[in-house]
Amino acid sequence: MKFREFYRQNKDKYLAFNNINDYVFRVLIMKEAEIDGNMSQFFIAEDKELQNEKNLLKNLERVINGEPYQYVVQDAAFLGRHFYVDKRVLIPRLETEELVSELIKTINEKYEKEKIMVADIGTGSGAIAITIAKEVQNAVVFGSDISNDALDVAKMNAKSNSTNVQFVHSDMLDYFIKNNIKLDVLVSNPPYINNIEEVDKSVLNYEPHLALFAKNGIDYYDIILKNSHTVMNKDSIIAFEFNYDQKDKIKDLIKLYIPNSTFKFYKDFDDKWRYVIINYCANE
Repeated sequence: MKFREFYRQNKDKYLAFNNINDYVFRVLIMKEAEIDGNMSQFFIAEDKELQNEKNLLKNLERVINGEPYQYVVQDAAFLGRHFYVDKRVLIPRLETEELVSELIKTINEKYEKEKIMVADIGTGSGAIAITIAKEVQNAVVFGSDISNDALDVAKMNAKSNSTNVQFVHSDMLDYFIKNNIKLDVLVSNPPYINNIEEVDKSVLNYEPHLALFAKNGIDYYDIILKNSHTVMNKDSIIAFEFNYDQKDKIKDLIKLYIPNSTFKFYKDFDDKWRYVIINYCANE
């Protein structure tokens, strides 16, 4: 069967399910029609045969049952690039795109052409580190994670995106402290959820808990800011994503550990407080 024929015949049936919208339906079809590229290819590609209609039906059922479609197709978009994802890593979010976009703008305005050292703490799929490496000239970028499984995925993504990022195994800042590496930019989207009841079932059932949950929600921000003086250069940048209800707690940690620094909080597309960019200044 031609892929467009399948689309026309089955669209109404599958779009009746809550977990499938038109975009997801087309993405799943494109995978089995072996159509690469962005969504425009769905409309301009020649009418290809579905390579495995049975597999498409199976994948549709997986999504209907709650599995994120990104895991089914093993691909997630992030700021215009494609990243391999599976259950070893979190799926990159739109909120994180907003953080990285603003951070890249801040970095390029501050450092211009000089060489800088950047670290993405808790890199997961590597989407943040790889995007920064692609968009910031003269940046030496590290991506660290405590999960070797996540690092394997990140290395795959660096290769597929033709990017040189140094991925290292580290519990938070340990690698950088032990190797006396000083950073100009530190960015982290660490585990920050402490209330399991606020997590969507598809996230809870499929995405790695190690990357989601923190005991009191702000554990990892505390660790990073408390030890920031050991890894940050004197005039540098720290950026965090956080949960919508953690703004005041993050602000308190900044004032406690790096009181000479200035900072700005940002809201996400849903008008919720979501990330902060700190102009780090070491204590006198």
